[in-house]
Order: sequence, then C-alpha cells, then structure tokens
Amino acid sequence: MPTASRKNVLIAPQHWGLGHVTRTIPVIRYFIRKGYELVLASSGAGSNLLRKEFPELVVYDVPDYGITYPSRNMFWNMTFQIFKLHKAILLEKIALGKICKEHQIDLVVSDARLGAAQNGIASVIISHHLHIPLGSKLIEFISDTWMRFFYLQFNQIWVPDFGGDHNLSGDLAHQFKSSKHFFIGPLSRFRTMDLPQRFDICFMLSGPEPQRRFFEEKILSQINDLGPAKMILIRGTTTGAVLPKYVNLEVKDLVTSEELNEIMCSSGLIVCRSGYSTLLDLSVIQKKALLIPTPGQPEQEYLGRGLMAKNLFLNVDQDDLNLKKHVKEALAYPGYLEFQPSSGLEYYLDPLIQKMLPEQ
Repeated sequence: MPTASRKNVLIAPQHWGLGHVTRTIPVIRYFIRKGYELVLASSGAGSNLLRKEFPELVVYDVPDYGITYPSRNMFWNMTFQIFKLHKAILLEKIALGKICKEHQIDLVVSDARLGAAQNGIASVIISHHLHIPLGSKLIEFISDTWMRFFYLQFNQIWVPDFGGDHNLSGDLAHQFKSSKHFFIGPLSRFRTMDLPQRFDICFMLSGPEPQRRFFEEKILSQINDLGPAKMILIRGTTTGAVLPKYVNLEVKDLVTSEELNEIMCSSGLIVCRSGYSTLLDLSVIQKKALLIPTPGQPEQEYLGRGLMAKNLFLNVDQDDLNLKKHVKEALAYPGYLEFQPSSGLEYYLDPLIQKMLPEQ
C-alpha cells in the first residue's frame, strides 16, 4: 500500500477510563508508519496520556460523556443519564466536525465516540461491545437497537478480536450482524518482555469516577495487610487526592505505554479491572491477574465471570475484595495459557482503508 503523506486522519478515543485510549495507541502507530498526517482528540486523562505518548502530535480536548455509575444496574445508569449522553454526543459531533474542517480530515477513526461520524468523510468506529448482556431480553433488545443506530452511521466497525470460535470477547462482539463490522485482531500496545521481577503486586486502576476512587480506597485500606510485599499503584488519573506515603508501595499517576509494559511484565501479579482492553494486554504479556469488575458495568462482570469459569483468572466483586486472601488465591490461576499471535495491523487494516480511500 503506498504512503499516504497527504491524507489527514483524526483519531478520537473516548475517555471512559483509559482502556479506549490505550488500545488506539497501536492504531496511531500504524497510521504514523503509513505516512498519514495525524490529529488526535480525547478528553481528561485520555488527552494527557496521548500527549505523553505522542508529544509531536496535536491533541485536542473534546467534550467527555461524563457518565457515572452510581448504581450496579447498567440499564438504569444509562436510562437516568440518557439526555446527558445524547447532549454529549451532539457536542462531540460538533467539536469533531470543527476539527475535521480545520484540518481537512479525510478519515475519522473513533474508539467508542458515537458522535464521531461526519457527513462526507470516511469514518470508522472501534468497538467490541456491540452487545451488552443485561439479564433481560427486552432490555438487551432496546440497548442493542440504540447502539446499532449509532454504529451503522460509520462506514466501518473495527472489532479488536479474532473472528470465529477462538476469540476473547464472546457474545459481546460475536452476536452482532452487519456487513460493516470487521475483526482486526487484538489491539494491544504491549509486547512480551522477559524481565526479572521488580514488584510482587501491580495495582492498576482505571475506569470512570467515582468507581476508580472507590477501588483505590479499597486497596489502600488493606495495603498494610499484605506485609513486606513490594508493590506499585498506577492510579490512572492526574486529578486524584494526595495520598499518604506507604513503605512498600510506589505510586504513579500516569505512565507511558513502554513504562507500563515494563512494570506489568516485571510484576508477579496484576490487580486490575476486567475491562476488555486490559484483558487484551494480559493476553499478550501472559501475566497472572486478580480481576475486579467495575460495579455497574455488566460487560466487565460478564468477561470476569467467563474467565473464572475457564479457570484462567480469579474474579472478585469489589465489595468482597480481601487482598490478603484473594492475592494468594489469584496466584493459583494460570492466566492466559496461549495467545494466538495476530497477523498484524497491516494485514487487517490495509485492505479496509483501501475500501474507504480507494485512491490510496
């Protein structure tokens, strides 16, 4: 595929936690390799991370959805905030439209930003949650129909997973039917690194507030129960409260992908959310983990339960977390036993982009 030095691409990941942002990093690197002119857009800590990763690129701040999870019921969380969500989608569409006009964008690549599709511009959305298990067929139908309305406004839907039975997302992505969605292999910014162990436990926080903060508070309230273990906490935010000092705990707000790759590969156990992007990373580095789904996010609960049923990871509800007990139990689970190597983004994306920008 020839270089595309005169083609302008806007990549705009959603900031519902950092997972959507981090998994776009290999996509950004792909477009850089191909010679495209890139502009990035996100919000909050997502924008900060992109600036840290790609200081040479312009990063715009655009409206965040600001969705919170006060209830454990995802349907009610979204129902009570539906007008707020639609307002955010509209503001997002307007903000990204201005960026497209200013930079003469030829292709928009969104990760979970439902309002990113622009009239007259080729557009893609990256997503794996094409179906959300909510426990009721009627509610699932309403939710799936609502999401489908937005997804089908894009030219293509890129699903970060393998097609077929050997996959990572299960029903979340494999029940969806359309001619627009394509499996592009797992997206991870990480690589396997054979490093000596520096940390016994790596706590990796992510996700929307206030649940990120609740998870942090839960961990810190039990940190002294873990004895002399050497630990590190990646907070996943730059706006958290000042923390007290702990003897055996190193604390970092945000780290680059390369630094986090090294930290995770040199840790004996990862304590983290069961978000899909995190699971993609774990499948690459093949480390053991204790999974704590974000309360109120059925997708994470579904993934965590499924992996525990396969005897790959220990999955524990946040309210029930007992670090002294569960860290020991989690070490008995093997993690991902095998990771099927991806064929690489060039293999998947070159022909898909050729369809949208055929002059390339």
